[in-house]
Amino acid sequence: MALIEELNQQGNFLFRWRSYIPGLVLALSFYYLPFVPFLNGNYKHNLYWLGFAFLISFLGLAVRCFTIGYTPARTSGRNTKQQVADLVNQTGIYSLVRHPLYVGNFLMYLGPVLIVRDIAFTLVYVMFFYLYYERIIFTEEFFLRGKFANDYLAWADKTPAFIPRLSGYVKPDLAFSFKNILKREYPSLFGIIVVFTILDLVQIYFQEPYIRIGNFAGIWKPFHTYFFGFGALFYVVTRTLVKTTKVLDVEGR
Repeated sequence: MALIEELNQQGNFLFRWRSYIPGLVLALSFYYLPFVPFLNGNYKHNLYWLGFAFLISFLGLAVRCFTIGYTPARTSGRNTKQQVADLVNQTGIYSLVRHPLYVGNFLMYLGPVLIVRDIAFTLVYVMFFYLYYERIIFTEEFFLRGKFANDYLAWADKTPAFIPRLSGYVKPDLAFSFKNILKREYPSLFGIIVVFTILDLVQIYFQEPYIRIGNFAGIWKPFHTYFFGFGALFYVVTRTLVKTTKVLDVEGR
């Protein structure tokens, strides 16, 4: 098999499982976290760091939301079985970077990695992400080049693949759709909230000695009630609207 076909085959495999395999990064974060002391030995200081890491993940979600808010149907989707594209997005954030959803994913997973506060682990994550998504991007671009030919190549020649350029923004033709964001990204927000809640609970359990003598209820703090409670309520309400009504349906999205 020629190398180009081999890379495409690998990319197709990773594309199908792209929503699950990066979970290995989260698993490693959970594995190392019991050995990570509170920042400055203080839970309050550690909570500030947790908040910073959460903002990094939330920034990644914001990038995804901004992307999806302007995209039409059958583009920028969560499809896993095969490549789907009715057109080449060249406006909005796609006028600045070719793969904005993967930029968002990188930041979303970077948040939990930063909680470990280990430079080596962070670098391993960056390399893992690069090698993993490089294959997926190759496969997507191989498909788009074959389907759209010169239209795709002209856009790709002037638009970076992953690191956004800071000029040349082209206003989208479609209006921004908040409904489309809610319909497609509500699991991502809830996922971030669940992950950060569990990460904090794990660290409390291993860093606060009195927990180890049986006071398990002590690891759950008022902060967790409000943080997780909001996420759970948001998820249940939004999922109910998506599954039982057409309130969030938008024509052409």
